Amino acid sequence: MITIKRLAAVGALSAILLISGCGFINDGKDKMYESDTDIVQEGDSFSYISRTGSTTTRIADLEFKGFSGTETIWIVDADKQTDLRIDYSLIVNKGEFKAVLVTPDGQVMKIAEGTGDGAGVKTLEKGRSRIKFVGARTAGKVEMHLQAGKAVKITNVADE
Repeated sequence: MITIKRLAAVGALSAILLISGCGFINDGKDKMYESDTDIVQEGDSFSYISRTGSTTTRIADLEFKGFSGTETIWIVDADKQTDLRIDYSLIVNKGEFKAVLVTPDGQVMKIAEGTGDGAGVKTLEKGRSRIKFVGARTAGKVEMHLQAGKAVKITNVADE
């Protein structure tokens, strides 16, 4: 026979599991948003409640919920100093989201932040750069297109 104490314990445990599954327990990934030290790291640390869409060597088309942390989307190797054109469309429904370029010398250059459409040209230095998405408890949609000349090799990290 189920006692009231057992029923209360099962209810409390269920509530804790529900809260932790919904992302209410802070794992620290949302604090990375303002930290260039965390953003420039080679290794990524991120979580999603849901993520749909795809990335290719030159296009990202993603919709997401509950994204926190930093995720490298592309590695960009430049044989020489050259330009990279980036077209984007961002919709941020909740939280904070930005796309950044991490240069070979570890500098963080913002590509886009928050909701908006745009296009820009970033001058790449010779070497390996990375394009990363950075979020803090965010939900939204991002579409990004890259255009570069023959001096640039773009690798989709999802393909590695």
